[in-house]
Amino acid sequence: MNGSKLPHTLRLIIFLLRLTLGLNFFYLGFTTLFNHPLGTEIGSRSLGNLYAWIGGATGGISLQTFYAWAFLLIGACLILGLATRLAAIAGVVLTLASYAPTITLSTLNPSQFANDAALAVVCLLILIVADAGSYLGLDAFIHIRFFGKHK
Repeated sequence: MNGSKLPHTLRLIIFLLRLTLGLNFFYLGFTTLFNHPLGTEIGSRSLGNLYAWIGGATGGISLQTFYAWAFLLIGACLILGLATRLAAIAGVVLTLASYAPTITLSTLNPSQFANDAALAVVCLLILIVADAGSYLGLDAFIHIRFFGKHK
């Protein structure tokens, strides 16, 4: 999708979407690493499954710390618009990894898919397709293309 063909209002909305998701992911990583009681307290709010998953990661503190730093870096990249597609793909993978254990095939129903994690994944997919880092982001200055030719 060529960003220059999108209307300015849609570019602004995509920028705000990127910024909002980036702030959520950054805050998730930050509270897990540096303010754990606050992360536990707000775990019942938006993206609560992610907060519960990262706060209760098994396999020792190193795995939990890895997840927290990953979310912190994904959030920072999304906020800055730096390597946005790569950050969004990593965000999709980690969000799905936290969401997958909550799905039970024996009681599969539509309500399992109506939650914040599914919404976050769809929004991240929009950022990937829309080349969101080129709108008020550092990706506009970096001309590395993962898919396609160099402009």
